[in-house]
Amino acid sequence: MRVYRVIYLLIAMSLASCTSAPNQPASDAALPDCGTFPNCVSSSSTEGTQAVAPIAATAQQWLELKTWIAAQDDWTITIDNGDFMQAVVKTPLMRFRDDVQLRFDQNTGVIQVRSSSRLGISDMGANRSRVEMLRDQLSP
Repeated sequence: MRVYRVIYLLIAMSLASCTSAPNQPASDAALPDCGTFPNCVSSSSTEGTQAVAPIAATAQQWLELKTWIAAQDDWTITIDNGDFMQAVVKTPLMRFRDDVQLRFDQNTGVIQVRSSSRLGISDMGANRSRVEMLRDQLSP
């Protein structure tokens, strides 16, 4: 009986950490906070494991990154408003849906980024890896 209780508890915890797609922030607002679970990284966050550096980019690199994202099979762009892009990414193995938000700031030459998992308490490093993959796309 204890095994079943543990299983039910784990299922309840996983379902309690389910989220929906984030809303598009106002044009000058920061990307949304990550929340309490370690299943998100954001350049707007200052919380240890959730913090990630923004991506340095020129206007041309921003356009190239958007083109690259649009060509990816597992990425679906849900919003593209010039300097803001939101996409849903399906993970390769389990096909979980994760959300990525990118905002390009021409004045500072950086892309603010947020990548978050919709399901689960932990992302096992998937969101940080995704941001680093985006950063690598802009490397010469």
